[in-house]
Amino acid sequence: MDHKRARSLVPALLALSMCWVARSAHAQGVQPPAPDLADTIIARIGMVPARHNTFHESRHIAALTHDLSSSGELIYARPGHVQKITHAPRPETLIVQGTTLSLARGQGPARVVDLSHHAQLAALVEAIRAPLDGDITALRHDYTLAAQGDVAHWTLQLTPLPAMARYVRTITIDGQNNAMTVIRVVQANGDTQVMRIDPST
Repeated sequence: MDHKRARSLVPALLALSMCWVARSAHAQGVQPPAPDLADTIIARIGMVPARHNTFHESRHIAALTHDLSSSGELIYARPGHVQKITHAPRPETLIVQGTTLSLARGQGPARVVDLSHHAQLAALVEAIRAPLDGDITALRHDYTLAAQGDVAHWTLQLTPLPAMARYVRTITIDGQNNAMTVIRVVQANGDTQVMRIDPST
């Protein structure tokens, strides 16, 4: 698949709108530093091996007079398997497994992308998959992380490194305990997308 067709998958990936490293103190009497909140949040998310949630999504696009809404299911299974199944307003299935991404709309054939050949798409995928995998190293490969709140109610902001900044301005994830509840994506052009994730079924 060429780069033009790969870029056409970016909105779907955005719709589809994180390991805890503790260091030992070597000096006698010195307490080890508290773990970074972002590390702790991602480690807790990664402790859940499988998830099944419903989602409700809204996209604001400057060129349109009204927001676009959709809903469906999100499915995750360790390691690294993510599905976003949209039921309304029209059927669409996005599946990521390893470095392979497939997207099928309606009854049409799936388009398949090898993410190892498309670094920007891979980074968008990892913004969602890496937290579920508990893989903070993958996140920090493409984003700067900042966390607020505490482990019970938290907000995690992902700011893309230069290679990704042409596509995405920020990704903000709100959550409670070990679950993501809201994912907000602001694209480089100012269009926004908000996905609200219901508790697991």
